Amino acid sequence: MVLDSYYRLEAWAEDLPRLKFAIAVGIASFFGVFVGSLLLQGLTTVHAVMMGVTVVIVYYAFDPR
Repeated sequence: MVLDSYYRLEAWAEDLPRLKFAIAVGIASFFGVFVGSLLLQGLTTVHAVMMGVTVVIVYYAFDPR
């Protein structure tokens, strides 16, 4: 059941165009850093936004696919 969901998510992500894939990864990165900053109370929202933007730029520029 969990593996089926993972494979569907992976297939969906692989079918995305380059920019949309980069944006999806950037959004996931933003939420990961934001939740981590809430739990650890060490970072701010600005850090989470900058991490998300940086990941979008890097994934778009150096698309591994």
